[in-house]
Amino acid sequence: MATKRWLGTTNSTWTTATNWEGGVIPEAGDDVYIVSGSVSIDGIDQASIALGSITVGQQYTGSIGTSGAKLQIDATNFDYSGVGDSAYFEGTYTTLTVQNTSTADTALNISGSTDTITTLRILGGRGTINIASSCNIVTTIEQIGADAVTTNIADSTTIGGSCALTMDSGKLELNQAVPTITVFGGELEAVLDAGTVTTLDQYGGRIRWNPSASCTITTLTVYSGLFDSRDSTAPAFTVTNTTVHEDGIVDERSGLQNATWTNPIAMEGGEVKYDVGREITVT
Repeated sequence: MATKRWLGTTNSTWTTATNWEGGVIPEAGDDVYIVSGSVSIDGIDQASIALGSITVGQQYTGSIGTSGAKLQIDATNFDYSGVGDSAYFEGTYTTLTVQNTSTADTALNISGSTDTITTLRILGGRGTINIASSCNIVTTIEQIGADAVTTNIADSTTIGGSCALTMDSGKLELNQAVPTITVFGGELEAVLDAGTVTTLDQYGGRIRWNPSASCTITTLTVYSGLFDSRDSTAPAFTVTNTTVHEDGIVDERSGLQNATWTNPIAMEGGEVKYDVGREITVT
């Protein structure tokens, strides 16, 4: 196990020894730092190597890989703050932490397979983070203090059965159901084509509930903020148990009347808006 720092003094190839401080390319267990310079790094298959950690710092302005040729490498810890136009990684990461990105739609792109990411933490960024459908997120998704970022979790991404999503900022485009969701702020756009959200607690921000096919929320509690399903095009979606508190708003005036509220909506204050002619039950 050793520390390896990218210099990029020879070319853009990962496996060129003179591109690395000390003249030795990274090996399994190494801690890799790509923290300065502007020389881009070509995509290459290093899938047989599992690093201890990989850090891409915000002083690094190059791009890494392409959509057709990703940098394939595993790491226990992956910390990303690069500001190059694009970065494409494929691998397995126990903890992936994002603190900065470029402003591009391709700022950071992650693909993989089984147990791709155990914990995903997005703490900053200015562009779009794309989590591909080939990924598996096991336990945790957090988007905290990341006002300028957009995260897209693709349809068919595998989500662990006990996975929890927490966000308070930015925008998160969710195309796959997560069992437990807590929203304190920002905008969550849920474009689900199926699945069940067991618990959805909203303390602020806006949730755009815009499923394209039948899906279910087992328990929805809106303490504050706007739960907005006006854009829904789903044939039907179901909310089993709903409670709206004083600062909460539920607005489901889609015109389709496609929401089924299985049990009476419990009103502890707040407001529920629904289509003219629609009948709902509240307690």
